[in-house]
Amino acid sequence: MKNFHINWKQLAVMGAFVVLFFLLMDFNGRINELNRLNTELSKMETQVSANKATESKLQEQILYVTSDAAVNEYARNNGLVREGEKLIVPLGNSTPVPHQILQTTPTPVKISSRQIWWALFFGD
Repeated sequence: MKNFHINWKQLAVMGAFVVLFFLLMDFNGRINELNRLNTELSKMETQVSANKATESKLQEQILYVTSDAAVNEYARNNGLVREGEKLIVPLGNSTPVPHQILQTTPTPVKISSRQIWWALFFGD
């Protein structure tokens, strides 16, 4: 049997390979974490842009609601009038009659026995 001798150079190379292996594993973990964080960042940016669009629409609505035009529109829709004006409500003849919806019924097509048997054996 041969003696198995390991000199310090071989031991150093094997140690370097082990250290290199663990460094590569750590690098791989960091790359995966980076990809996950980039995906999360893109989702967050999408949410931020949607929230900014919502904010701008809400700001426009606030500007409109606090304007005199919105107050006048609300007053007109709810039967309020200004000083010196008179409210006129038109009266109709009677209650409206709903339109009648006509439903058509399809007429059945008479199929001969020969056509039925033909369809049974050979399909349509």
